[in-house]
Amino acid sequence: MIWLFFLNIFLAVIYVALTGYVNEWNFLLGFILGFLIIALYSRALLGRSYAGKFLRLFSFAGFFIRILIRANLQVAWEVLTPRHKMTPRIVRYPVPDLTDVQITTLANAISLTPGTLTCDVDNDQRVLYIHAMYARDRDAVIRSLDELKHRLMTEVFT
Repeated sequence: MIWLFFLNIFLAVIYVALTGYVNEWNFLLGFILGFLIIALYSRALLGRSYAGKFLRLFSFAGFFIRILIRANLQVAWEVLTPRHKMTPRIVRYPVPDLTDVQITTLANAISLTPGTLTCDVDNDQRVLYIHAMYARDRDAVIRSLDELKHRLMTEVFT
């Protein structure tokens, strides 16, 4: 599906070249027109919906931005207040059903979030070792990791 996105950008560039007006609004209009054209034909020719994939990616981006904002505020509060409420822990998180690309993407998403860091990846046992800054309840950390993995798998890798 990535090639459809590049095709969409190519159609937007063609639109800008044909109209002769080079600005961001004209490119955006060309991108929207290209998006509509590809969305109409992708379902008929490929059997998959380009628009649906695009919307799922935006849904994951919104979910991930919410996680980032919440984690940044939590870490900032920890820095600004005199008492520490951290309960750090390294959590063993099994990911046996993921491919190498999916494991790498999940590990990077975890490491991008403040307060968590993927320390190690055991490729033999398909396990991630994750350092969590706020891990008083191990099950809550696992639930949040499961939600991130589920959203990543359903909205990005489907």
